[in-house]
Amino acid sequence: MAVNQSRAAAPYFLKCSQCSLRKLCLPDSIDSEGLAQLEEAIEPSAPYHDNQIVYEAEQCFDKIYAVKSGMFKTVTVDPEGNEHIVGFHLPGELFGLDAIYPGKYISTAISISTSSLCEIHYSDLESLAAKLPSIQHQLLSLMSKEVHASNALSMDQTAEQKLATFLLSLSSRYKQRDYSESRINLIMPRRDIANYLNMAPETVSRLFKRFQKEGILDIKRTDLTITDMRALTALGGCTGAC
Repeated sequence: MAVNQSRAAAPYFLKCSQCSLRKLCLPDSIDSEGLAQLEEAIEPSAPYHDNQIVYEAEQCFDKIYAVKSGMFKTVTVDPEGNEHIVGFHLPGELFGLDAIYPGKYISTAISISTSSLCEIHYSDLESLAAKLPSIQHQLLSLMSKEVHASNALSMDQTAEQKLATFLLSLSSRYKQRDYSESRINLIMPRRDIANYLNMAPETVSRLFKRFQKEGILDIKRTDLTITDMRALTALGGCTGAC
């Protein structure tokens, strides 16, 4: 049997059954036989370096990607040539799902810092989903989650609410990964956060300084600590996790 080049380039590769992110990527109900079939279809990537492109908008769609480590962002370009960040993707999260209907990627995916992926050809995933209803259900659930996140971002909010909601969302997502919910590694540049929230970079910097002065956050470069979760939740207009 020929050695898979992606797998050969990634000696650190763990099978799904051994991966700590399994509960985020895979349905709970998948059995051992289905898991084995999925593991055969998944290819690990070699490490991506900072700002390295995974795929580009308009490129023919062929794969779905799951973040193994680090972080990735997806970016679109409007008719005037302005870039818009449409998502930040953490370990255990999938991207490329929005390309299923058009048959081509509608955004460009770029790594943030040194990061890695698990890849699966959509044709293989489609075949598995036909045989394993749990995979099909998981795909529908993930696509529904993407729509929900997109709708939440389009809500009319003040600048303070936007930033607070963004930080609360990151906190919740890190907690799902058994990381601290109050200490967040903001590896994405401030200008990227501002772009994602449709705000000026100066506004984001000013709000971070204000939140820190009010004792809500403590920030040292990329190390952010939420020191008053209740106050941040109130700013975001949330009664629970955003």
